[in-house]
Amino acid sequence: MAKTETNTVITKDEIKELGDIRASISNITLMIGENEIAFENLGIRKKELLSRLLKLSEKQSDFAKKLEDKYGKGDVNINTGKFTPIQE
Repeated sequence: MAKTETNTVITKDEIKELGDIRASISNITLMIGENEIAFENLGIRKKELLSRLLKLSEKQSDFAKKLEDKYGKGDVNINTGKFTPIQE
């Protein structure tokens, strides 16, 4: 390592390179933060969607029970509406 005087000024190219490195570090740090926020938002969105899915599953089960109470046990063709009883 070369010794220098205490008040030495680095070159313009060195200042630019150091500035570029610091700017890159700052940009990457910002991107990491943005990704963390996006990741957190995805987690929140996932919880909301899972909650909606659970409610729809419960609604489907309730509706299936209504159909079973009305028509008995069986299968329904969702395209034609045809109900086929299950032989027990």
